[in-house]
Amino acid sequence: MVLGVEPAVAISDAEARFERVRRSVGLWLAAPVFGLVWFAAGDGKDGRLAAIMALAAVLWISEAIPPAVTALLAAALTVLIGVATPKEAFGAFGHPLLFLFIGSFFLAEAMVVHGLGERFARAAHRVARGRMGSLVALSVATFALSLFMSNTAATAVVLPVAVAVARADGHRGFGAALVLAIAYAASVGGIGTPVGTPPNLIAIERIRDAGIEIGFLRWMALGLPIGLVMLAVLFALFARRFDLQGGAAVRVPGSSGPWSRGELAVATAFSTAVLLWVLPGVLELALPGHAFTVWVDARLDEPVVAVLAAALLFVWPIGRDADGEPRRALGWAQAARIDWGTVLLFGGGILLGELAGKTGLSAKLGDALVAASGADSLWTLTALITATSILLSEATSNTATATLMLPIAISIAAAADVPLAPPALGAAFGSSFGFTLPISTAPNAMAYGTGRVTIRQMAGAGIIFDVIGFLVILAGLRLLCPLLGLV
Repeated sequence: MVLGVEPAVAISDAEARFERVRRSVGLWLAAPVFGLVWFAAGDGKDGRLAAIMALAAVLWISEAIPPAVTALLAAALTVLIGVATPKEAFGAFGHPLLFLFIGSFFLAEAMVVHGLGERFARAAHRVARGRMGSLVALSVATFALSLFMSNTAATAVVLPVAVAVARADGHRGFGAALVLAIAYAASVGGIGTPVGTPPNLIAIERIRDAGIEIGFLRWMALGLPIGLVMLAVLFALFARRFDLQGGAAVRVPGSSGPWSRGELAVATAFSTAVLLWVLPGVLELALPGHAFTVWVDARLDEPVVAVLAAALLFVWPIGRDADGEPRRALGWAQAARIDWGTVLLFGGGILLGELAGKTGLSAKLGDALVAASGADSLWTLTALITATSILLSEATSNTATATLMLPIAISIAAAADVPLAPPALGAAFGSSFGFTLPISTAPNAMAYGTGRVTIRQMAGAGIIFDVIGFLVILAGLRLLCPLLGLV
């Protein structure tokens, strides 16, 4: 059961059978694929790494074993077959960007623990009028939360409020539209900031390795406009596909009441993090080259800010427990509930991406794909990578899709001698655009798990949203990348 969502069968019997077959096939295919790729690619370091990446791809797509375990297995195999040293392999799991994840996950967990996100969702819904107003208000709330917390967490916060509204309204079509809109808004909101979803940080790191820096504000200048356009498309699409006319103003059950000390602590820590994340970019615009700008840029790195803001929660007193001991805004038992699997998966993706460059695998793969596809211009390659990422994201997690696609995107760009940022960004954004099936994203699965939306309704809206999303990403990158100096 998802944080107050009505208990229901998460997936249909047919989907359950499909999942069992998918995992079983992946488990049996992994070793033969590993061997075949090694044999075909040769015994050089690049060939052995290609075999490991093929193994990881099969396991990530099939989810035969947990994705985080696949990441750790891949790291161990790089040492076992002589592609990397133990320090190289496991040092990737101490990469600074992992601590940006951890710190932002701590902030998001505290927001859930103290109910700040739910308060925000309820406040947004108070201004809603009618069914369309409710859908817009709760979708906007989800979008805003997803900018700074995981798509799954943002959905989990708002979905109970949406289910309560749908239950009070009583119109089944409205219920389907509302829970589905929450899921889609979480996914498109995630692309708006670097910390919104893991593919964003994977893209930033891969692009940074190539010598191009994309800071917090620069990413927002790319992702936020595309996300907002998709949110507007969502409203227009759902207004046409679902019966959202009429409906009385629905009061959300429950009362928010006065702010608790915990909510104030979380709001302060969260606001501090956001301000410090954007400060270097603002100073670069206002005082370029100034000594203070250089000092801030060198010290207020995004991971440092995330850890400092999260640490504030562990020392902020909000009262005393039953034994009279001081109670903090966040305790370790609560913090330990964050998604450590995603952290490990991200570490494995960093390792494989770095090794692909060092061994020369990226260059060979890029040459082969350019030759096979026939795409040779910047925007045809960007379209190819974006479309492939969207399709792949329908079958596997957005993090696994980005981990697989970003090295390929950068390799293709290098092989074709075109700017690498647009294809890499297309891979990152496309990885978050899986809208068709419950298995495509965690928000989709959670929406389906409420029992208020059918697979047919999700697939019908999702296919259209995927196609429009592809066009919006491509148009957005073509317009924004030149303006931001990325081409």
